[in-house]
Amino acid sequence: MIHKFSAVVSGGRFWRKQVWLGALSALLLSGTAAAQAPAAAPADTAFVRLMRKNQTALTAAGTQFSGPGWDKLQQDIRKSALVLVGEDHGMAEIPAFTQALAQVLQPKVYVAEIDRYQARDLTRLVAQPGPPTAFLQQYPMNLSFYSWAEEFELARALRARGTALVGVEQVGFATPGRLLGLMADETKSKPARLYLRQQAAALQAHDRAALVAGNYGAISINALRPGLLDSLRTLTRQDGPAVQQMLRDLEASGAIFKTNAAGKPGGHQARINLMKRNLLAELQPYQVPGQPLPPMLFKFGANHLGRGRSIWGDIYDVGNLAVNLADAHDQKTLHIFIIGKQGRKVTGQNPADFSKNSSAYSMADEAMLRPFMAATPAGAAWQVFDVRPLRRAMLYQGLPVPDQELQATLLGYDYVVIIPETAASRNL
Repeated sequence: MIHKFSAVVSGGRFWRKQVWLGALSALLLSGTAAAQAPAAAPADTAFVRLMRKNQTALTAAGTQFSGPGWDKLQQDIRKSALVLVGEDHGMAEIPAFTQALAQVLQPKVYVAEIDRYQARDLTRLVAQPGPPTAFLQQYPMNLSFYSWAEEFELARALRARGTALVGVEQVGFATPGRLLGLMADETKSKPARLYLRQQAAALQAHDRAALVAGNYGAISINALRPGLLDSLRTLTRQDGPAVQQMLRDLEASGAIFKTNAAGKPGGHQARINLMKRNLLAELQPYQVPGQPLPPMLFKFGANHLGRGRSIWGDIYDVGNLAVNLADAHDQKTLHIFIIGKQGRKVTGQNPADFSKNSSAYSMADEAMLRPFMAATPAGAAWQVFDVRPLRRAMLYQGLPVPDQELQATLLGYDYVVIIPETAASRNL
């Protein structure tokens, strides 16, 4: 189901509010099952007739797109200041689609579901020729989703056009070793530098072994030792703001991971609140009194980027904050939900054996998208659904939409784009 694997990559809570550590092994095993049978054709209802009326096709060829669906998307992108791409992670086609959107939008800022330190590493690495092979061998999964070839090339294309890469997520699940190394580079104290580098190497070795074993619950950030944090506070208390910020970020993120690992409530809300604070801080340089916001492109898991209440439930996420920011500047947002119907996607992160990192899936029976999936035949072109007429009919004309998750999709998104069959993203 959508966004489950990103609970591993970026620390989020599982779809349907499952406790992510307890469910992870079952998730990875279930990902190996064959894709489900295609859904039956939708019944002839008022909903289906209106959906069909606003359904168009899109033809994909790498990063080039054509067809009436693409023409319609381009028209709305050009009217929008902020374009938000809600996705299911690990599908190779989605970064190419996002790159095509960027060619239309020409964003000044790209907001990603990674932390600020990953964004800085990514910005540096995409400016260098070739893939970041050596970096990822030393720090596997430290670029989060951008450890995958298609995502990395998206970031490279964005930077080549001068777009700033911004990360607003909590510290990544595989990042603690790298972060301690960055603190060591900044500290003025020789004893602190030695200690930080020793601990960084130990955490990096531990987390690599956990990734190889598929034991994501053993990743170090799930249970940072209190003694380690106490030592870091003591050794770095004379250091400047950069080191202090890293320590605060590590402590706050560790607390969120620990809460989720223990199955306690509150961790997910704390994560969303942190992302929103980070977003406000990162966008300060781009908010000039009396001036419109520059074009911005967001790409997160789809649960994060709808307007209003999240598909997750009683959560108001990053997408809703983006709407408020645009409203405050008398500008518009455009929310695009893109996902595959079936095929293969990333479901693991073994740095030693890439063949273990993808499996078959089917989204055909997901309640939040079921009628759109049923209207997407196997082997067809991509299907683009303008859901705004459905939203208006639901809100103002009494169109029956009994499923709450489908309602949330209609309320949160302007377009749903279905890819009939996807390939899995490739490890670098």
